Amino acid sequence: MKMQPDVPKEKNMLVLQETNIDSMGAFIIYAPIDLPTVTSIINGEDTTKIPILPSGFIISPDGRLAVDRDSTGNTPNGSILTVAFQILICANNSVSQLQQMEAVANVNVLLSSTVLKTEIVV
Repeated sequence: MKMQPDVPKEKNMLVLQETNIDSMGAFIIYAPIDLPTVTSIINGEDTTKIPILPSGFIISPDGRLAVDRDSTGNTPNGSILTVAFQILICANNSVSQLQQMEAVANVNVLLSSTVLKTEIVV
């Protein structure tokens, strides 16, 4: 697990990140966290009310096999990409229609910009 600076514009934000790669696939899970929150955790304050919202993606084999021309065995044919994002709309239970629409717009921008920046190799 590591913490690293996030966006240069947000000088008080860090990213808490966990990664793993094995024969079953790979995952990257991350959660943005602000510096004052990290400081309060280090100082021993109550962590039960801190909203840490992990997001990330998992790449796993799709289970189909293709004949490998270079060897006598079968090799994996493709992959499945699973993406998950969490966004805190409101810390209390009262969420207005406007807040819901803004959250949907934020998710749309987040997903669209992520897909546009990703190079897909077929």
